[in-house]
Amino acid sequence: MFKKITLGLIFLLTATHAFINISPQNIGEKKGADGEVSVGAKFSSGNTDNRAVGLSAKVQYDSADWLSFIIASYSYGESRGDVNSNEGLLHWRYIHAINGTPYDWEVFLQGEFNKFQKIKHRDLAGGGLRRRFMGYFDTFYIGLGLFYSYMEPKEITLEDLTRKRVKINSYISLKKTFSENLFVTYLGYLQPNTKEFSDFSSFQLLQFNTPITDALILSLDLLYRYNATPYSEIEKGDFKSMINLNYAF
Repeated sequence: MFKKITLGLIFLLTATHAFINISPQNIGEKKGADGEVSVGAKFSSGNTDNRAVGLSAKVQYDSADWLSFIIASYSYGESRGDVNSNEGLLHWRYIHAINGTPYDWEVFLQGEFNKFQKIKHRDLAGGGLRRRFMGYFDTFYIGLGLFYSYMEPKEITLEDLTRKRVKINSYISLKKTFSENLFVTYLGYLQPNTKEFSDFSSFQLLQFNTPITDALILSLDLLYRYNATPYSEIEKGDFKSMINLNYAF
């Protein structure tokens, strides 16, 4: 009965995004290749005319002292015929253990676009260190590094110019299991400009996860993004809540 109710909620509450499970990745925990797909969709008509679809996928390879993964995601949404979401992302990361220490070094590349926020494309390249802490949480990491960001607007104007910046990349990633039916994951980024700290962006994603089977997980995701210097006529803050179905393989 619980599984039937859970699956029914998917069709009622899924939203414009689909996020894979963001549990911190421990090197050597799952040796070999694995992957995950997350889907979401929303359709309504009448007083509220909304259409939205979201898809995310992840492929990972894990060895004894390193791991690497690729994440791809896309979402599209309309409200009363007007596009309110059209964005995509491709992210690659390589993480290598520093033997005998709680530290790992990592490098990453990312490309993305967000037409609703006037971003034609944004390309990132960076790296840094992460440290694992033991204690209350199942897994807890703090990461710190630098990355280069190149961002081009949908249309170049006097207000909206191409931006080339070096930014600090700091993040927290954690997982806490409360029972066999519930575990919580959190990923939070703070990324200030190295030349001007008031020019920063942040990303906060909190997930409440309920396993349905060994391969299926239902998650309630709470997302807040903030950009202190968006392009013209774009809001600085953006909050979304969503329910997603994740399938691991």
